[in-house]
Amino acid sequence: MTDMVVNLLLKDGHVFIPAAAYRDAMVDLLAVAVLWRSPCLHLIPLHPGTIGGFLLKQRNLAGDRVVDLRLFLRDHELAENVEGVLSFAWIPEQGSWQTTQLCPEWLDK
Repeated sequence: MTDMVVNLLLKDGHVFIPAAAYRDAMVDLLAVAVLWRSPCLHLIPLHPGTIGGFLLKQRNLAGDRVVDLRLFLRDHELAENVEGVLSFAWIPEQGSWQTTQLCPEWLDK
């Protein structure tokens, strides 16, 4: 997964993962841990059988997935009513997907 980037929509506190991105980069992934280290948001894959995390819920028959981050965003005082496409890069050293595209205006309380 080195040098892999996926573009995901953040809308109303949900991250939407298109079926193609899921198949290409996250196949069989059921949940992620989410970590905020300003200004980076990390999605950390959790292996099957792991307890906790945010579920990648199947949204439709096409296989699109969605992750509900509203509570996470509230807990970290990040705006949850923002809409935009975020590019997540796979960082093998960290074992996570990472984006640094959260704009300062998204950090409103």
